[in-house]
Amino acid sequence: MMNERDLLESDLRGQTRVLKRLAQGASLDEVLHTLVEVAEESRPDMIGSVMLMEAESGTLRLAASRRLPDFYCTAVDRRIPGPRCGSCGTAAFTGKRVVVEDIATDPLWHGFRDIPEQALLRACWSEPIIASTGEVLGTFAMYYSVPRSPCASELEFVSSIASLAALAIERVRYQSEVERERAVLKTIVNGIPDALLMTGLDRNITHFSRGACRMFQYDADEVLGKSTSILYADRSDFERMAEERFHIAADEKFEATEVQWRRKSGATFVGEMVGKVIRDERDQPLGFLALIRDITDRKRAEACLAESRDKLVQAERLAAMGKMVSAIAHESRNALQRIQVGIDVLEYDIEPDSEAREDLNRIRRAKSDLQHMHDELRSFAGPIQLDKLTASVADVWRQAWTNLHVLHQGRDIQLIEAIDDVDLVCELDVFRIEQVFRNLFENSLAACADPVRITVACSNRNDGEQRMLCVSVRDNGPGLPEELRSRVFEAFYTTKAKGTGLGMAIAERFITAHRGTIEISDHPDGAEFLMTLPH
Repeated sequence: MMNERDLLESDLRGQTRVLKRLAQGASLDEVLHTLVEVAEESRPDMIGSVMLMEAESGTLRLAASRRLPDFYCTAVDRRIPGPRCGSCGTAAFTGKRVVVEDIATDPLWHGFRDIPEQALLRACWSEPIIASTGEVLGTFAMYYSVPRSPCASELEFVSSIASLAALAIERVRYQSEVERERAVLKTIVNGIPDALLMTGLDRNITHFSRGACRMFQYDADEVLGKSTSILYADRSDFERMAEERFHIAADEKFEATEVQWRRKSGATFVGEMVGKVIRDERDQPLGFLALIRDITDRKRAEACLAESRDKLVQAERLAAMGKMVSAIAHESRNALQRIQVGIDVLEYDIEPDSEAREDLNRIRRAKSDLQHMHDELRSFAGPIQLDKLTASVADVWRQAWTNLHVLHQGRDIQLIEAIDDVDLVCELDVFRIEQVFRNLFENSLAACADPVRITVACSNRNDGEQRMLCVSVRDNGPGLPEELRSRVFEAFYTTKAKGTGLGMAIAERFITAHRGTIEISDHPDGAEFLMTLPH
């Protein structure tokens, strides 16, 4: 039999074994079984067990036992604690140590005696396992096969074992809670589609979420330990954020800041960022946290919305202009007709080669210019109601060219057609499409010096389920300057000495009304316009 010194050393070695298992991350059941094993090895005539309180059910669960019979374990498992419920049930209920020297006679075991009698158990001392908060976590029991009372060292032993069990239970539960919270946090962080970054105070990356990997196209191990400057498209933004957000004296700001970012591929995008200082419980700074959201789609949607608003405003203005033009059309047409009648009458009275005849011709030209401006305004502002019929687009542009050729007699001009094996038949408003070609041809004739060569080329293509006719009109002139290219379809913008600047705006309206498109090509030689019309 061990003396007190040997017993104390054995107890200390046993406690060290338990603490080692705890440090190794063993489960609570494994730690508690080690605890029972250690206790029984130092006191071979004792049978130990640990029972834990189940908070949800309010019952005691047998958590660890090596030598109790199976039937006994089954009988005492899931018992509800009470004031007279055996040794463990009473200790758990009262939160105080319960020493039963003889189970056969002690009133605490009344109604339960037959079970320990079958297991040949006569004494049971139960120590409540108390948490640091005062909560009863369970019990540690010492059973004996003969009636007996504990000595002082045994009471000290059972108390130390219960304290060690409390330490193990709280530590394992704390670790489990930390692991659970870490798992929840990891799930939340990885589930966020935005980029979540954590850095040290030096702004070197310590955490790079899955959302950040997707957004910036880096694997986490490619950026961990590196400066966040690699993510900024502009170095000045990196430095600006150091002044505004990422310094230890920064205020708690949750307003989003727009920053231009750079992906691994070099592509840039606009992102909103919220940044803050990470602090510990003592308010000491540990690093920085940044949440970044790619707002490319939102910016695109905002631009589309702004464009729609602009178009709506323009449509309202056009509607107002159309009403105005319609209101004055009758009077202006009557006035122009009266001017024309006056010109026709005066022609009979004025000599052909006289100075008065020249004045009359100037009046006629002014009247024609006014008539042309009136017609353009009406075409631009008035509602478009297409009068479609089946026709060849070639016939339309040829008619437009013939009408213009008469006005430009004496110049070296030529229309070249490249239309081999192309289906040119479409449903279109001949009058309006002829006006489109007339505007394009007139612009080329005005911009090009002789010899003027204008080429019309056509092709067919399928745009999804819609078959389209593609028409190119290209001249051999100096081409369109960069400042003109972006404004060529803008209403009232012109570089000509004469004209309203509505010609190409009207052309775009007519083509769009046909569910087609018109745009400027990047052809290096001359000016080229590309049109599409549905077949």
